[in-house]
Amino acid sequence: GDKEAIDQVLFTCGKMAAGGMYDQIGGGFSRYSVDEQWLVPHFEKMLYDNAQLLQLYLDAYLITGKKHHADLAKDILKYVLRDMTHPRGGFYSAEDADSEGKEGKFYCWTKDELEKLLTAEEMGVVIRYYGITRSGNFEDHSDPDPIKQQNVLSIVDAELAAGEEKLLTSARDKMFKERGKRVRPGLDDKILTSWNGLMLGAIARAAAVFDNQDYLAAAEKNLAFIRSDLWDAEKKRLYHRWRNGARDNAQIFDTHAYLLSGIVALYGVTLNPDHLEFSMAVADRMIEAFYDPEEGGFFQSDGAKDLILRLKEDYDGAEPSGNSVASLALLKLAAITGNKRYREVVDKTLSYFAGRMKTVAVAMPYMLKAADFAAREPNRVVIAGDPKSESAQKLLRAAHSVYQPHKVVLGTVGPIEEFARSLAKGDDKDVQVYLCKGKHCELPTNDPGKVRQL
Repeated sequence: GDKEAIDQVLFTCGKMAAGGMYDQIGGGFSRYSVDEQWLVPHFEKMLYDNAQLLQLYLDAYLITGKKHHADLAKDILKYVLRDMTHPRGGFYSAEDADSEGKEGKFYCWTKDELEKLLTAEEMGVVIRYYGITRSGNFEDHSDPDPIKQQNVLSIVDAELAAGEEKLLTSARDKMFKERGKRVRPGLDDKILTSWNGLMLGAIARAAAVFDNQDYLAAAEKNLAFIRSDLWDAEKKRLYHRWRNGARDNAQIFDTHAYLLSGIVALYGVTLNPDHLEFSMAVADRMIEAFYDPEEGGFFQSDGAKDLILRLKEDYDGAEPSGNSVASLALLKLAAITGNKRYREVVDKTLSYFAGRMKTVAVAMPYMLKAADFAAREPNRVVIAGDPKSESAQKLLRAAHSVYQPHKVVLGTVGPIEEFARSLAKGDDKDVQVYLCKGKHCELPTNDPGKVRQL
């Protein structure tokens, strides 16, 4: 309800999406800008950035209802599923900034190139919309022999007259096709379980928000890959890295925390009890290997003997800390399953980091989110009935179509908390939703509009 805060975030969202750090032709964000105008990026694209930005633009869309934010989210997903996905469903780590030894060569355009490619009408719109000039707006000063007259695409004048949108679309299509003939930047094709967990949760949520079965299929395929190639069910061990069939043996806390968060999100979209059981297996392994029962908090590594010291990371930087992500994921899991152990672990972890949150809160925004979630009973959306039925799917989409981060969505089957299990409807196909806080529930409804309103 704080309009000033919302406006600040949305303003920033708009400026990022209009700048050169966003790939205006192919979708997806570069790591960062190298200037104060957010025009010239460091052209490297990272999976973890795009996963977190996808969540941000989903938030912006749900808060505003504006198609622009939805389009941004969908373009990020189009990029990831097109260029950053292994045939078996894992997500690659990154794309390099340079190709053929030149930074940004794949992404930039000269005016001459565009004049040869586009019609005069298309060119007129592209020049004004993207601010194309003969001299260009980018030269790599770190290169002793830089390419001249390069234009990084950014939105300079977004006002389009009648008919110009169609011209811009046809121009962009031609530019994307022409760009596809260029030498692509190098692909970092290792698959990291941690970053995959971030993208898994983002894609699962997008599937519900946009009612898109392709996104859901991608999320399911991703988790199936991780379970088959990066999880040892017999030893209950989760591995960090996979590439070309080979995985490492490193046991890293972030791997478990990020993946746990992603699985919990996927469960909330599908209500598949198998996902819930797997999330508990990962959570139990994470607590066993990394949790400090004496002081609270999670160590970054297991008890490997060759380490000088074991660290507890608390900084939410370009990636959030594992302690922050684990805390919020375990709080949600506790609310879904009724497992008191998960809640106790989080309470002790938040207490351990309480001093840091009080003194340098700006460095721990994700953990503050977890602390806020812990401070009061979460809203619980209990969907009683067959989760695969059409009516249940409509109710699930309604539950995810409102910006309400202080909630969990659960079914009535599997290792769920006792009160939700008591609402199970047996073989009854009549699906009902119970919106609950603690033991108090609103009257059940099967009306998606009523769910959104409540």
